[in-house]
Amino acid sequence: MMPAPLRANEDRALAALRALQVLDSPPEPEFDALVRIASLVCGVPVSLISLVDERRQWFKAQVGLPGTSETPREMAFCAHAVLGDAVFEVPDARLDSRFADNPLVLASPHVRFYAGAPLQLSGGEHVGTLCVIDREPRHLDARQREILQQLARAASQLLEGRRALRIERHALAEAARAGALLQHSADAILSIDAQGVIRRANAAAERLFGAAPLQLLGRLHRTLVPENLRAREANNRHALAAGEALSHESERLRLDGQRLLVSVTLVAEAGQSGEEAGVTEFIRDITAREEAAQALALSAERFRSLSDCVPVGVFQVDRGGQSGYTNEQWRQIYQIAPSQVSHETWLSRIHPEDRERVRQASHRSQGGNTPFDETYRVVWPGGAIRQVRSRAQELHSLRGEPLGFVGMVEDITERLAFEAQLVQARDQARAAAQEALENARLLRNIADAMPGLVAYWRRDLSCRFASRSFEDWYGRSREDMLRLSMPEVLGAEGFERSKPYIEGVLAGQTQTFERSIRRPDGRLGHTLVHYVPDTDARGEVRGIFAVGSDVSSLKTAQRELQLAASVFSATVDAVMVTDAQDLILSVNPAFTAITGFEPADVLGRSADVLGRDDPALESQAREAVRAQGHWQGELWRRRKNGEAFLQWLDLGLIPGDEATGAQERLLHVFSDGTERRRHDERLQHLAFHDALTGLANRSLLMERLGRLLGQTHRERRELALMYMDLDGFKAVNDSVGHAQGDALLRQVAVRMGTLVRDTDTLARLGGDEFVLLLDQPAGPQELELVAARLIDAVSQPLVLAGQSVVVGVSVGIARFPQHGRTVEGLMRAADLAMYAAKAAGRNRWQFATDEAPLAAS
Repeated sequence: MMPAPLRANEDRALAALRALQVLDSPPEPEFDALVRIASLVCGVPVSLISLVDERRQWFKAQVGLPGTSETPREMAFCAHAVLGDAVFEVPDARLDSRFADNPLVLASPHVRFYAGAPLQLSGGEHVGTLCVIDREPRHLDARQREILQQLARAASQLLEGRRALRIERHALAEAARAGALLQHSADAILSIDAQGVIRRANAAAERLFGAAPLQLLGRLHRTLVPENLRAREANNRHALAAGEALSHESERLRLDGQRLLVSVTLVAEAGQSGEEAGVTEFIRDITAREEAAQALALSAERFRSLSDCVPVGVFQVDRGGQSGYTNEQWRQIYQIAPSQVSHETWLSRIHPEDRERVRQASHRSQGGNTPFDETYRVVWPGGAIRQVRSRAQELHSLRGEPLGFVGMVEDITERLAFEAQLVQARDQARAAAQEALENARLLRNIADAMPGLVAYWRRDLSCRFASRSFEDWYGRSREDMLRLSMPEVLGAEGFERSKPYIEGVLAGQTQTFERSIRRPDGRLGHTLVHYVPDTDARGEVRGIFAVGSDVSSLKTAQRELQLAASVFSATVDAVMVTDAQDLILSVNPAFTAITGFEPADVLGRSADVLGRDDPALESQAREAVRAQGHWQGELWRRRKNGEAFLQWLDLGLIPGDEATGAQERLLHVFSDGTERRRHDERLQHLAFHDALTGLANRSLLMERLGRLLGQTHRERRELALMYMDLDGFKAVNDSVGHAQGDALLRQVAVRMGTLVRDTDTLARLGGDEFVLLLDQPAGPQELELVAARLIDAVSQPLVLAGQSVVVGVSVGIARFPQHGRTVEGLMRAADLAMYAAKAAGRNRWQFATDEAPLAAS
């Protein structure tokens, strides 16, 4: 086996493959469709989308290798295919020195033919192949190679499309964070990642800390906190769960070293996958005592106002555990009147089975080591039981002394309704963030991070803003965009084609259309453009928001899908699609050619129209395709004229998709294998049987004798060989002719066959030589009896060409293991015994010995 060398740009190819984040991902129907098309077009049972990393080739999609997801790289044919740009083809792997001893050739899946087109990314990296495999040697024609390359390009574009989607989601997350900063722009705002590094800071933060623009970015947050408070501040950040907030007083350091007394609110953020992404810190300077007192009073009022509005209960208790404040929602959750609020009343509302656990958790939380966070049941005076979750945070003075607890409780019995309110609140926050996007600097950063094209045109068609992607698309600098008008940017022809949409949007109507342009680098690009009117308070249009999406890859994918539809119609294999009720939805022309049924005959009808001759196998196939998504095998069907034919069927499951409403489908791809089956059966019989007598030939005899000898290693077994040669056959053959001699041999074979058990093997070696293999004979006496019967049967007169003729037979008998332990040894011993029988007078039998034949008895 000759492993493939590494790719010339191996490190870059591996980096590009990892960036796709596709390895070990679940199946996706787009990729599954491509390998099925490749299998159909090339007429092979196996097709793969294979991605080659450092140690293996992993299958993103495959047909024909159920249960297999990867193979080692040193065995992979695809490791050779990724080295070039064209289709890599191996017509017969057994004749190719690189692969002749490859385990994939010598054992399952028994690869004989391979052809693979490399998957090339836009950066030129070859990360894998789309390949087809057969278990028989063959060649692809030019059309099949072209289609294979086109399907490989489609697979490459699908891989990069997945990556583009992740980038877009990341950009949206960044936009949401920027919106949160703008929403609270009245205070100093710092966005801090999970490692404590400042990633964003607004102008108020720069003023508060005495920093120049952008000077805070990349700085460790801990450098802004006095050393004695750093551990507590870090714990506060890490203790928050996603979506939670914490307000407290603390101190901060200006860059010049001045200490500031501040009010801090932390809001935890989460990444797209729920992992910790950091916190946003809202800071207010309360250094001045007068301002501190006002801020404290205002904060208390805000707290009470906010607590009365929020859909959760808010409470405050002192160090002794006695209630200091509760809002109306808290009292509603526990069904406690304002005059009855107390620690004892609260405990009495807790379900008796949960009460002790809650009391112990409250005790453990004192000292700040264990936060109070418990879920328990509340029993209302009327007997109704509600599920609640209560969380509390210990409060400390600036000197670190415990002051008590502040917390919240929510009725999670109606969590769904609460989540709906959160969604509404989030949407309102996003709308407010959009209004704040007038800040030019942040708008520029957000727009430049987006993959789409964004621009704003004033009513006079002069440009007020264009994103970097918009500038790159048209090959203009930022200064050019702000200097040129829309007709100058789009060009005379482009502006003329867009003029109806411009007039429409200036009339107040949103416009959506597609546009194809020749980019500065010569490539033809396709965009989906949205013109949205920007209206003032009086409803007059003052400008145009222009947003474009690059849909070039979608256009390419659309063309590939059209090609796939053409392949469906042109493939020589019959294709039938059925729904979950087994009703036929679609067939191709090859279906009509094989079955005789026109589409109008079968569409909307059950697949039973083709007959079901083996219900048990049909049921097995359906169970397999449900469990594994694929099944291959042979079934007998009926044509329209009633004629039976053998269907070689490749049955695949196309899963449904609840998100899109797509229904589950079954894909039946089959060919007519009737003649091939009959031809194989004829060849199988001729390979192991004598053409004249129909008896087993030497090959079949040797195979059965070898198999029985192999079984003797595992169990005690008796075997015997009888080597028989006709006596007087040559004289008869010379007198009546060869044709009658052949007739004599056939009659002798019939006579012998009537004396043979089903477990024994009677074979003709050639000429007038016959061999009988006996499995588990009872002993020498039974062998003598069988030999005597054979001699008697053969010796009976025969009529040939009107003449009565008589022949005899000499029989040599060899037993296992007495006379030989191998195939050759037994055959030689029986042959010698037969010659001994002839020498002793013919037409008799003789046992073999290790030394010399015994006399006939």
